[in-house]
Amino acid sequence: VSRTPIREAMRVLEQEGYIKIISNKGAFVSKISVNDIKEIYEIRKLLEPFAALSAANRIPDVDITAMEREWRILDRTFRNNGCVDISRLTSCDLKLHLSIANNSANKRVGAIISSYHVQIKRFQRLSVQSLDDTQNSIDQHLRIIECLKKRDPEELRICLYDHIVNSEGYIMKDYFLKTPTERGE
Repeated sequence: VSRTPIREAMRVLEQEGYIKIISNKGAFVSKISVNDIKEIYEIRKLLEPFAALSAANRIPDVDITAMEREWRILDRTFRNNGCVDISRLTSCDLKLHLSIANNSANKRVGAIISSYHVQIKRFQRLSVQSLDDTQNSIDQHLRIIECLKKRDPEELRICLYDHIVNSEGYIMKDYFLKTPTERGE
């Protein structure tokens, strides 16, 4: 492999926040800082509820039904087994949030939210992994879907905002306030 595709791949990884390139030193895996979390969640708390106001009436019924079916399966699985596949939970979470973003009437807002997809995904995995109460997360997502089914933009906006605040709280409390030993590092 020549240097050009390697450099391009490194640039993409840096843009997505996975690595930090330091001149004359190399490339290093980037750490997630408390400030990173705060900045991303500030953006989420502003933009996602705003996107929800117009997306509430634009997301196709078939998409809402499919998301509800996935979340109901997760709910049954957790209630029966006491656990769920974290990657499946994360995938369903991202699908719901990006569906709202991508169905916003303001395409620029949807594009901005989607552009943070990789970093949001990284933080959401931390949040999902840090949840002491997975059932609470599932219930929050089912409430968001109920708001979508009712086509109530204001209720969806409030519900989504509360969910994002809860997600941020889980990360801040259960991940960043623990020592590396407590986190299993």
